[in-house]
Amino acid sequence: MDISELIRYNHAARRMYFQALAKLPWDEVVKPRGASFDSMRNVFLHLTFMESRIIHYVIPRMTTDWVQPSFDDFKDIESMRRLMEDVETRTEAYLKKLTPEELRREVVLPWRRDPPMTASVENILAMVALEDIHHYGELIALLWQSGVEAPYLSWLQYLGERP
Repeated sequence: MDISELIRYNHAARRMYFQALAKLPWDEVVKPRGASFDSMRNVFLHLTFMESRIIHYVIPRMTTDWVQPSFDDFKDIESMRRLMEDVETRTEAYLKKLTPEELRREVVLPWRRDPPMTASVENILAMVALEDIHHYGELIALLWQSGVEAPYLSWLQYLGERP
């Protein structure tokens, strides 16, 4: 399996969830729901923040600490769109440069310091994809609770629709 394609699949799915959220009144998007990150906005932003942190700071071993933006800084759907597009654009640039050597490279994970934990870039990218998938299930449930038919994009459907 090509891990880059799995990340691209997640981007396609994320855009579908974004479109579903964009159709809702803003107060529904930010309504506290007791979810992992409380509101649909926060769950969606968590996915995007997490991708940004892992792919753009942890994997390249950025020397500065990553600072998560506040969920409350995103006051409308357009600010969420800008973040999503920026992160996806930067991720795509990274994916286009991936080599077999880069995928095998071991990276120290900064959140596990004692003892330090390392993982290959390929496994870290798989973790990003799996984290997204977990939270897409959560967004499906939250959309259903709001009376909205949740989007669905299977892996095989995605593969069949690629250019």
